[in-house]
Amino acid sequence: MLSRVADSLYWAARYMERADNLARLLLSTHELFLDAGAESSDEAQFWSPVLMTTGDEKSYAARHGEIEGHKVAEFLALDQENPNSILNCIRAARENARTIRDQISDEVWGCINDLRLFVDSANGISMHRHQQATFYERVLRGSYQFQGIVTSTTPRGKGWHFLRLGACIERADATSRLIDTCSTLSHEVPPHPDAQPMRWAALLRSCSAWHAYQEYHNRLVPTKVLEYLLLEESFPRSVANSIAGLKKSLMSLCEYQSEDSMPEPVRLSGRLYADVVYSTIGEILERGVHEFIDELQGRLNEIGQTIFETFVVYADLLPPVDETARLGIQPGSWNTSKSGESQTQHQ
Repeated sequence: MLSRVADSLYWAARYMERADNLARLLLSTHELFLDAGAESSDEAQFWSPVLMTTGDEKSYAARHGEIEGHKVAEFLALDQENPNSILNCIRAARENARTIRDQISDEVWGCINDLRLFVDSANGISMHRHQQATFYERVLRGSYQFQGIVTSTTPRGKGWHFLRLGACIERADATSRLIDTCSTLSHEVPPHPDAQPMRWAALLRSCSAWHAYQEYHNRLVPTKVLEYLLLEESFPRSVANSIAGLKKSLMSLCEYQSEDSMPEPVRLSGRLYADVVYSTIGEILERGVHEFIDELQGRLNEIGQTIFETFVVYADLLPPVDETARLGIQPGSWNTSKSGESQTQHQ
């Protein structure tokens, strides 16, 4: 597979997953804000964590200054100058898909293109202005369709694994960021005055984990919520499940004969998987949830960099090879230029 194709598949999946997670975050915050009633007079306490999660505090402050709910929502959903907005994420996913149009199914292309047309349309802009929840749900449906179509139409070859790499690494990062918004909250449960059950319920809903968690535990206990979203490998949006998928796809893509020749992405993902799934929630709480997540995100970034170096720029990092000497071809013969053309086509 060409490195540019692998890179485009990887980033198309990452950008679609990023748009999905932004829609989840904005929808859950919108609903939490409405449910808060009188407490919603202080908008900053609801929307500031959203900007912190996406890392857009400085860029938002430079553009808008004071935090206001509708401005934050507009900035993260449809702002053309914000590279992390839902609009620009879907545009980027569509552009990556366009460059590899012949490598993906017609259904996958149609799904991404339809979603891009919606968020870019006057109807989409108007829906976000007047019916924000409906807009976010429409984006989520588009993401669900993308995931389902990819699963049902993509052969389980290299292309599939690069799509999985992008989705898994982005999901692990996004879920950990969502958890981090609650890392400073009290772990007390009602009727304790410091308990904030609405915030923990919003966290579960933002990860589509509300009903799944209820099968896991029959009470809303903060430590159990953290344990479920971080360590429950059976839940598809948990950090542990995402890292497991990341490791599995990397092992399928990287061919190696022994532990000594193990590629760096496989080594790093395997080590991260072991460190996460063999941790206990007690150990994480003792260390600090924010500190655990901060290190996790740093290690995910490191894995992302090694994926780029291994699969995208690997050829540029290799020393030049004298093909004529390797193939035993005399310089100047017809076969030399023909071999050169063939090599160019396969790079």
